Amino acid sequence: MLDELGIERAVWCGLSIGGMVALRAAREYPERVAGLILMDTDAGPETLAHTLEYRAMGAVARRFGLGPLLSSVARLMFSATTRREQPALVAEWKARFASVDVPSALLGLDALIKRDSLLERLAEIDMPALVAMGEEDRSLPVPFSRRLHERLPDSRLAIIPAAGHLSALEQPERVNAAIAGFLATRFG
Repeated sequence: MLDELGIERAVWCGLSIGGMVALRAAREYPERVAGLILMDTDAGPETLAHTLEYRAMGAVARRFGLGPLLSSVARLMFSATTRREQPALVAEWKARFASVDVPSALLGLDALIKRDSLLERLAEIDMPALVAMGEEDRSLPVPFSRRLHERLPDSRLAIIPAAGHLSALEQPERVNAAIAGFLATRFG
């Protein structure tokens, strides 16, 4: 895509699995990645608990579709604060999740389960990075982002209050302020 747009280098921003992709791009193609914005993501392998949970979710989705999983997915994706204070946002995204193609959802779960660990290679990623996460993220709690921040040689940490795994949806002003501050100080 960068080639198609005529862009040599860019700051890559990814939330969740998008952050996992951005980290791998930085490792494989550092000449194309000027910096990283890593939101609610991780560099380690999937945990056993999540692997078992995702396999169970996949089995339910294959048999019954995504409908029976929507409440569980909402609890994983949105903070308790958002579920309490922004029910319309949660309802909107539950409807969007319901429309996801089951085979596509299964491929996403499989990618999460089978991902390799970059933890021991993070020190090799020598570019500015912002590691941001929702304070109430249940999918990838704060310790995962702290670990990522501590192992990246040039990173800044931003914990977003009143947000869960989908911090950019839940607290867009706070997330945008963290991103704008990072870009201004590192690339401005």
